[in-house]
Amino acid sequence: MKLLISLLFILPLSVFADKVVAEINGEKITLSELNSEYADRLLYPSHKKINKQVVLQDIINRKLATKSAKSKNLDKDETVKEKIDSLLHDELLGKDLGEKFEKIKISDDEVKKYYSNHPEYKTSHILFRLKAVPNKEELEKSYEFMYKLYKEIETTPSKFEDAAKKYSQISTNENGGNIGYLPHTSMAPEYYEAIKGKEIGTITQPVRTQFGYHIIKITGKKDFKGIDKNLYKRIIFDQKRDKIISDYYASLNKGAKVKIYKNNL
Repeated sequence: MKLLISLLFILPLSVFADKVVAEINGEKITLSELNSEYADRLLYPSHKKINKQVVLQDIINRKLATKSAKSKNLDKDETVKEKIDSLLHDELLGKDLGEKFEKIKISDDEVKKYYSNHPEYKTSHILFRLKAVPNKEELEKSYEFMYKLYKEIETTPSKFEDAAKKYSQISTNENGGNIGYLPHTSMAPEYYEAIKGKEIGTITQPVRTQFGYHIIKITGKKDFKGIDKNLYKRIIFDQKRDKIISDYYASLNKGAKVKIYKNNL
């Protein structure tokens, strides 16, 4: 044992140093760097054969491209900075909150309780599109047209499908506006709020969402037994994750000096 310890002190440090597998203009690529990249690459499907030589060449190519990009000051480009900031943001959340995300669990009872408050409806709709930021005149004319159409359908509900085929500005107009069953997360919030708790057969007054004005007809309501429970577990997971992120942002805001000038919004 004493002999082994003595040898450790006698042998040069280069014996224990990481092996160099390549150099690019003097910059060294070590075996540990290559092995780490190689292991990561094996985690993902590829139509190409993956071996260390291929991975090493990819590392070389990336380093050369990165150096070339910096020589052209791309790292100072505003668009690139935004992408870098976005990447840093995502990496920070993963580092600080990853363990909390992994601890999220959803039981069948939670799914049942959640679904009782967010039932899944089958609907058809007539959509009159609006620009993302319409002016007052466009809003008034669009609403006037849709409200007049709604009153006609209210008088004769059987005209809904024909009106959808004629007026709806979306591909579902061909089948009378039918979009089938959708979870509430796949609908605009205003759309779902307009139908939640309503009876089958209900036809709503014009409802404005980010897409435009809708006249909505409820044609079905799914029983809990017929839902995709895994889908709803993912929905609940996303909401629990978003709550963790929201609390995290709140803590960052609390530790910073933030001023919002509402009058300038």
